[in-house]
Amino acid sequence: MNESTLINQLKQIFFCRSRETVVGPGDDCAVLEFGGKYLLAAADQVIKNVHYLPDTPPEQIASKLLKRNISDIAAMGGIPRWALLTMAVNGRSEEWFQRFFAGLEDCARSYGVDIAGGDLGSLPEDGDCLSLTILGEVDRNSLCLRKNAHPGDFIVVTGQLGNTFNSGHHLEFEPRLAEGRFLAENAFTGCMMDISDGLAADLPKLLAESGCGAEIQLEKIPCRNNCTWQQALSDGEDYELLFTAAADKCARLMECWPFAVPLSVIGIVNDKKSTLIYTENGRNVPEVGVGGYEHFKA
Repeated sequence: MNESTLINQLKQIFFCRSRETVVGPGDDCAVLEFGGKYLLAAADQVIKNVHYLPDTPPEQIASKLLKRNISDIAAMGGIPRWALLTMAVNGRSEEWFQRFFAGLEDCARSYGVDIAGGDLGSLPEDGDCLSLTILGEVDRNSLCLRKNAHPGDFIVVTGQLGNTFNSGHHLEFEPRLAEGRFLAENAFTGCMMDISDGLAADLPKLLAESGCGAEIQLEKIPCRNNCTWQQALSDGEDYELLFTAAADKCARLMECWPFAVPLSVIGIVNDKKSTLIYTENGRNVPEVGVGGYEHFKA
């Protein structure tokens, strides 16, 4: 069993009975019909010794927890609004809690998010399990979904990938909210997701939803701090945007892109369903040897 298999099984179990549920499991956020707009809902967590080391300052843990949820909102072309916090911890002092809460509020204020409630609990053994549910909104015409890739579209990423842990990027990243809204609101893309488990793990999820395949040019991948393309494919914790754009839109996008964050065209979508091909300088690379991060990996 691995995470992807388990999620696919869950999608066969949980059925959305309400007409107001526009998008259920399988995308970066659920999409709910609400008050003339689409309400976005997502949940994510951070766990000690998985997402951060035990000596990580609580302010940074709190900030990462919120920002990785905001990154999901960004991938839908939306705006974050409210969040609910759930904590189960043991072995932490009152000072640690106060610093965590203060750090969470500082981060929430900077992104215009209200921490609207939640739940606190304890663990029987030492550890942290911190979860956050985020709610946001998006205009109907700006919604981006993984299923909207089409053969012939270019595959584009923001920023740089890989070397996330050693560089500290896994804690200090900025979710691409403004960039995501620009792409969505100006109709440069209708297909977007964030990269959290590594490009090699996340791109196949997008292709599966779209019923497409892709070719990735390894030499075009923007590698953080000159890391290897293997690291860029598999390290995860990038929180950059991965999206597709038609050729003519991509050309216009490169001309009018207003952000300092760079864009890189790294491949093209094709009609070979769920087939991902890697090339390097025109040669096929049949075994890349990496697959990104997966929970429950067996």
